[in-house]
Amino acid sequence: MIMAYSSKFKVTTARFANVAFSNGSLLAGFIDRIMKKQPLAAPCDVKRYFVSPEESGQICMLACILGNNGEIFFPKLGEEKMITFSTICDRFLQTLGYEKKECATDEEARKYASEMSDNSKIYPVIYFKSDTTGEKDYEEFFVPGEKLNVERFFSLGVIEDVKKRPLSELNSFFEELEILFSNPDCHKSDIVSALQRFLPNFDHEERGKNLDQKM
Repeated sequence: MIMAYSSKFKVTTARFANVAFSNGSLLAGFIDRIMKKQPLAAPCDVKRYFVSPEESGQICMLACILGNNGEIFFPKLGEEKMITFSTICDRFLQTLGYEKKECATDEEARKYASEMSDNSKIYPVIYFKSDTTGEKDYEEFFVPGEKLNVERFFSLGVIEDVKKRPLSELNSFFEELEILFSNPDCHKSDIVSALQRFLPNFDHEERGKNLDQKM
């Protein structure tokens, strides 16, 4: 969608992984919960890449400096670099000097957390199979049909000749959204339907809860 504006000015962008410790990220949530002595929760079947805040900034900067109009940069990370949220939780606790206590239920984890002493080095966790809205099983930086160049840079791949939507289509889509948002009875399903009309491959499975609520 943003590439629609590349006919007016230079547009380069980046796709990269979860930014560790950024606002709203998994690890930032873990810190908040530990400060409150709350159990840590994470899906055990969702795999993600992680980059540091510095790395995410570098990727964006390099895309701006080295990219040609209409290109997308991404880090060349192999699947072996992709890890589950539960593994990240394990490593996070180990770094802080904790040993995990894996609980079978939310109730068990909350009970253990409420009863543990302030100097306890055993921390309760609850791992579960993903049942929340908006969580893909794994992360991907490109999809079939995109033109890739993985030879241009050592650590970065580039998606070239990105497909563009005409600005007229984008403007019509924004007008549709504005009408929806102005309706006090607008529901999330109305927005999803609008997105699916504009992006035919947009796939959304509503499960009634999100990962933030679980966390």
